[in-house]
Amino acid sequence: MTHIVEATALTKRFGTTRAVDAIDLAVGAGVVGVLGPNGAGKTTLLRMIATVLAPDDGTLRVLGLDPGRNGDRLEIRRALGYLPQAPGLYPGFTGFDLVDYVAILKEMTDREARRAEVRRVLDAVGMTDAMHKKIRRLSGGMRQRIALAAALLGRPRLLVLDEPAAGLDPDARIQLRSVLSEAGTTGTVVLSTHQTGEVAAFCRTVIVVDGGRVAFHGAPDALAAVARDRVWVDDHAGPGSLRSWIAGDGSTRNLGDPPAGATLAEPTIDDGYLLLTHAGAAS
Repeated sequence: MTHIVEATALTKRFGTTRAVDAIDLAVGAGVVGVLGPNGAGKTTLLRMIATVLAPDDGTLRVLGLDPGRNGDRLEIRRALGYLPQAPGLYPGFTGFDLVDYVAILKEMTDREARRAEVRRVLDAVGMTDAMHKKIRRLSGGMRQRIALAAALLGRPRLLVLDEPAAGLDPDARIQLRSVLSEAGTTGTVVLSTHQTGEVAAFCRTVIVVDGGRVAFHGAPDALAAVARDRVWVDDHAGPGSLRSWIAGDGSTRNLGDPPAGATLAEPTIDDGYLLLTHAGAAS
């Protein structure tokens, strides 16, 4: 299997804090979802993959190239689409002009072909009707879709997306799934999210990052299986539960160490994720 991203003992420090702590990672084709609590190191990891940050220690290869070498870094960026967590957009530009400007930076020099590509990506994210409006007049969700369109330019071999669904309404989220699923059939999409439902819906692989380390790397159903025999339903919160909440039917769903005779429930991705990231959770 060809690995698009490979990391060994990858480390990034900010002062005395290890935001990414000696991570080993190998990512192939398809859509890869990165889950983790706030401050877990997801954004730092994605910024290193996107060549925005340089590692302090360890090795990183992206598309078989070394981002620490100037020539390799340029080649990676030519094949990369990147959506940061807080994309900076020029408010005086229209959506079309902003994406066209990014296309010029991506060395798309043929004006007719470039503008056809700009229209393609804006249509893909549902911004055709609003593409000539000033960005300052767009909603937060529309601005996010403009930034996503810019990342999709040129059908990149690798898409790195930090919280791409932030600010999107349900209809736009479904459209995003379609766009990224298609991108994952011909390349690799690495996206961070807080939405476990997004991971379950269309990610081939999920990585859970906690405390700067990889806590899990595998298929979504394998993440759910982490909580097998650790989830039960009752009419109250159990004393051995790490987490408990009232379900829509009025029953209480518990996660942790079930009592004898408990009515076990089928685990979900949420259950596996919570079990992995809850401080003090037993394996």
